[in-house]
Amino acid sequence: MAVTAAPLLFAGCDNGIFNPIQSASGNYQLTVYAGRSIPAHFTIQPNDPLYPGYPNGAVFDVTSGGLSLSSNGTFVETNNYVVTPTGSASQSQSFTRSGTWTISGATNLTLFIPAQNNNPSEVIDATLDVDTITYQEADANGTLQSYEYKR
Repeated sequence: MAVTAAPLLFAGCDNGIFNPIQSASGNYQLTVYAGRSIPAHFTIQPNDPLYPGYPNGAVFDVTSGGLSLSSNGTFVETNNYVVTPTGSASQSQSFTRSGTWTISGATNLTLFIPAQNNNPSEVIDATLDVDTITYQEADANGTLQSYEYKR
């Protein structure tokens, strides 16, 4: 009887139950950006030295986003936003970055992001809890902000 039970146990490996890469891979939608639920609204103050391109200030609205984890260990993250400079028309834009990812245990997800988009390389330690990915990342002021993606 024990001999027939062993093949049944190993047959479950093909469906992703024991393969964390297969279990984690998929598409996740942005639900929290910099600690705020989507759509996330931010105001850029006039003459903010971190945003010299908006000397009169602006409104920054993150409207949507996604994080796609491929089963080959690569990922693509895209966040969509609208910037409305004070006194000017709105501009729809997106920010995309890509890299590789690994998972250890059932919940420790790591994103490896090479230098791109005029940003330095980065390693982000995230948590995968069932179908939710959460992590913290420093903003332009160096303050840690929370981000969340849900499947």
